[in-house]
Amino acid sequence: MIAVHGDETRRLTRQSAGILKALVSADGDVVTKDDLITDVWEGRIITDATLSTALKEARRAVGDTGSEQRIIETVHGVGFRLAVPVNHGSTVAGAQRKPPVILVLPFRSLSSADDSWIADGFSEEITSHLTRFRNLRVLSHMTALHIQTNGIDQAEIAKTYGVDFLIEGSLRRSPERLRVTVQVSEVSTGEIALMEQFDRSGDLQEIFDIQNEIGLLTAGRIASQHGDIGSRVRRRAASGQTQTWDVYAAVAQFYEFYKTYDPKLHFELRERLPVLLEADPEASDGWAAYALILLEEKRYHLNERSDVNAVQLGLDAARRGVECDRQSGFARMALALCQFHTGDLPGFRETAKVALQLNQGHADILAEIGHCHAFLGEFDRAIPLLDKAIDLSPIHPGWYHYAHAWRFALGDFWQAALLEIEKVPMPGFPWYHAHQVWFHAELGNLEAAEHARVTLLQILPNFEADIPKEMVFNYFTGPLVRKAFDGWKKAGLVVHLPPEMADLPKPVRD
Repeated sequence: MIAVHGDETRRLTRQSAGILKALVSADGDVVTKDDLITDVWEGRIITDATLSTALKEARRAVGDTGSEQRIIETVHGVGFRLAVPVNHGSTVAGAQRKPPVILVLPFRSLSSADDSWIADGFSEEITSHLTRFRNLRVLSHMTALHIQTNGIDQAEIAKTYGVDFLIEGSLRRSPERLRVTVQVSEVSTGEIALMEQFDRSGDLQEIFDIQNEIGLLTAGRIASQHGDIGSRVRRRAASGQTQTWDVYAAVAQFYEFYKTYDPKLHFELRERLPVLLEADPEASDGWAAYALILLEEKRYHLNERSDVNAVQLGLDAARRGVECDRQSGFARMALALCQFHTGDLPGFRETAKVALQLNQGHADILAEIGHCHAFLGEFDRAIPLLDKAIDLSPIHPGWYHYAHAWRFALGDFWQAALLEIEKVPMPGFPWYHAHQVWFHAELGNLEAAEHARVTLLQILPNFEADIPKEMVFNYFTGPLVRKAFDGWKKAGLVVHLPPEMADLPKPVRD
């Protein structure tokens, strides 16, 4: 790789080029040493001398020296930043994304005992879990300590570090009880975006497990695209402030689609994302979102094209997302789902395992992988993942509850199944209405079943013809398919079991 400065051309090493890319991507915000090690050296242990050598080369490439820092400025004790504005031309689209910056301040102990070490453990756990969300920038714990020690106020935090969201917390402990309070505020307004309180046992023998549990829950709820912070990010994207990070804004819009399955939004994203990715080909989350948009074209017949193999295109896009960022749990999840729906079940299991290891706090990853296991009838794997997803993201799409409903249906607990899918209604989503038809019919609520049937066929006129293929495509467990078709027939839908499942024994009813 080369850098051009005036009339001079200099060849860069991969490390020095990575430093320049990270600084340009930060767009004037501080990039910590930890950030550089993570982004450029992929987390490998390096010496200060290695970092210093690569930084000197990057400085020489832009005409700086260690003493004359006109371009790359050292922020002592913290990191580095560009001291000049970045000219965002069409050739640097990959450097234009600017995801939210999050700072987790060291937690305070309000107990009479010296519990500062416990408080520090909570802030470190939250920071660690948040870094697994690749669509966020999280300042290091050392940076947070520096800010707290020097008493830097919010205005200066925003100016110097570009922080968007500030996380603070405190704990109180007695021998029997531990209470941890977490508060997230939006730095630009000072408004509280999220406040959570956790009560646990005060037994110090369990403190590390408690720190990990609360750290995971807090990170998951903060990073959830379905909660208030996700909504704030989307509002900021819609306000025109995201003109330099279009792919990030599109991914935020994808999560809005994920809650509604709006066909118009699906079409818009399917047309828009390839154009954005052509300009920003290293955007891992963009490729993952595009892969899922293509998959939904087949899974739920959204804007379906007869002459396009959308699932294969989705598989290719998901693989590209993983290549761009091998540490992205979201990209791995997209790949796992595409593998599942192309029949590569061993590949799905292996990729799903990696996705869960990379980010066990991402509610959508847990919910999507959980549902694949439920399709296969593996409810012992599915239900714990879905319960954890709902706990991590109390605000979530209604489809998080469908596998729970299927488990109730297998036991003929029809009222419980109906209540489960109606906990978070999804009017307009075909499968929401298909479940209503099924469960109301089994309960003998034929008027409600008929109303749901009419709505379903208005949204998806070819439901009766397409549903056998869809059951095979989703690898639905045989007994569940049999029950669903029995219920739909009771409601007047003309459906026939797929040939692959026609010889299944009828379910035994109590």
